[in-house]
Parts: sequence; C-alpha cells; structure tokens
Amino acid sequence: MEKQIFCQFLVVMMLMSSSKIQGELRKGCYDSGITVLMGCPDSIDKKLPAPPTPSEGCCTLVRTIGMKCVCEIVNKKIEDTIDMQKLVNVAAACGRPLAPGSQCGSYRVPGA
Repeated sequence: MEKQIFCQFLVVMMLMSSSKIQGELRKGCYDSGITVLMGCPDSIDKKLPAPPTPSEGCCTLVRTIGMKCVCEIVNKKIEDTIDMQKLVNVAAACGRPLAPGSQCGSYRVPGA
C-alpha cells in the first residue's frame, strides 16, 4: 500500500511540475530520473525502513540511467517524500556513488 501511494504521488508530482521542468531540462533526462525514483520506492521512501540492499531492479535502473538525471530533477516536493541519504546510499550500493560534496537537488552529499 505504501509503495502504491508513493508511486502515485510521484506520478501526480511529475504531471504537476512537468511543464516547468521540461522548460529547464531535456525531457529525456526528466523521464529517466522519475523512472529511477519510481523503481526504487522501498529503498528511498522516508516513511519506510530501508531494506539491507536495494532491489536488483532498482540497481539496474540506477546503473543504466545513472544518477545525473535523478539529481537534476530532485526538487523540494521530491525531497519532502524521499530520504536523500537513502538515495545516496542506493547510488553507492548500486555502483554509482555520488561524489562527496556534490549536490543532488538541494542536498549536499556528505563527506567533503
């Protein structure tokens, strides 16, 4: 139920902000970033405990799409829903770690 609500929220948020985002980012990157977020809800949802490791499907998306597009689309509404440190942990666990001190949305990755 939590996963379904989380996915529905992301879809609604995507529709509400798509015109603004599409003007700022290339559409393919926006769609790719949303795909990663929707593919990893159990690992990044603020309300759920993080699983010991992200699912293989989540990691496949992270490895295929990368984190650049994800970090470009993260805005305040997304940050209100996902745990940014969990997102950083997912990136690392899937072999695409974010550089310490880099930005992902408004979140600065710890370590620099």
